[in-house]
Amino acid sequence: MAYRTTTVTPLFPSRRVAGGLRFVGKCYSPERGNPDGLTALFFHCVGSVKEAWEPTIQYLFAQKEPKTGRPLLREAWAFDMQSHGEASALNAAQLAPLTTGLPVDEYADGLKAFVATGALDGHRLVGIGHSLGTSAVMLSTIADELPSVNYESIILIEPALITREVYNANLEEREGALKMMNKAISKRRDTWNSPEEAQSYFEDRFPWTMWDARERELFVRHGLRQVSVPDPKGGKPVTKVTLACSKDHERCAYSQDEVYYTVVDRIASLDRAVPIHYILGGRADLIPEYIPQSVMGVRPPASVQKVPDAGHFVLQENPEGLGEAIAQVLVSTAGRAHHARLHAHL
Repeated sequence: MAYRTTTVTPLFPSRRVAGGLRFVGKCYSPERGNPDGLTALFFHCVGSVKEAWEPTIQYLFAQKEPKTGRPLLREAWAFDMQSHGEASALNAAQLAPLTTGLPVDEYADGLKAFVATGALDGHRLVGIGHSLGTSAVMLSTIADELPSVNYESIILIEPALITREVYNANLEEREGALKMMNKAISKRRDTWNSPEEAQSYFEDRFPWTMWDARERELFVRHGLRQVSVPDPKGGKPVTKVTLACSKDHERCAYSQDEVYYTVVDRIASLDRAVPIHYILGGRADLIPEYIPQSVMGVRPPASVQKVPDAGHFVLQENPEGLGEAIAQVLVSTAGRAHHARLHAHL
């Protein structure tokens, strides 16, 4: 189904950056939306971009409520973390003085500030996060200086979360995995002469070689930014492309233990009227199965689905398969609301 997009870049206060940060959201409005349907809010994984959701959003716009035949969605929104994608360029000057990367609570704060503007008043919200994005969704349900975001359902996709007890029980393995991840990030190439050279690089290397071709193309288009580097021969600076999310900001995502434990506590304490659904990749490649199982143990999941032909990067590897799983949750969410409205009129 055809859709149109609108991008907004409001400036909101930040916990760590004087003068605030731009929060970048892209609204996807389907050609034939359902004004009574759900509005899906999407949050990406570390290193990714809001546009990574586009193949999945395209799939979801074609799905209908079984009982009414109307589209499931009213519209969809996808948001960049302030240090990622389009937002990283808009916030480059403000982020430059930081000695460490930007923590995930800023992602949640941006969403809470955006919702507080009233832009989504009257919308029936479903929060959908992938990996790092799952923490942003859950943190956005906690009220502080900003009001919390109210969701009809929450979908956690390959959550990068673990309980403190299970982490400590597997301390040596978990610390070793984190050290390996940080080492890999430090050694990985992050600058290329052109987008075309970057695309060729990604096609031959893990994890990008496992991705759907559309996801690689979207990443090259939106996950890189131009940078000026000194000419080694002493001439004028040369323009190249680099990852929109810097290595410092990517490493930060793997060094925020306490905030992730806060997220796990919030999963346990969130009002049971808000169902929490889990979607995992069918292949446990980067995250052992005991990790998501530990989080599911703090609160019974509303549902658990596994997407075939996909691992941790389920969005990038099988966007339609993920869309099918998300659609099942949206159908049940819409059905619960329809049932409630029906009984309200009896």
